[in-house]
Amino acid sequence: MTPFAVIAAGFALALGAMLAVQIAARIRPGPRLRPAGEALHAALMHPLARWLTMAGWLWLGFHFLAR
Repeated sequence: MTPFAVIAAGFALALGAMLAVQIAARIRPGPRLRPAGEALHAALMHPLARWLTMAGWLWLGFHFLAR
């Protein structure tokens, strides 16, 4: 396998897992799982989480859009 195929498969697996959790949060009643928007909102209430999120977006943008 090429490195590109491994990376693409990893991203596809991560996207599938996120989609599965999002669907489970929408379907399942109760407070056990929250949709991604609510979880992100709760996480970004802390200043450190905001900085880490911004650093992650900058890293992703630099590595994937700078080419």
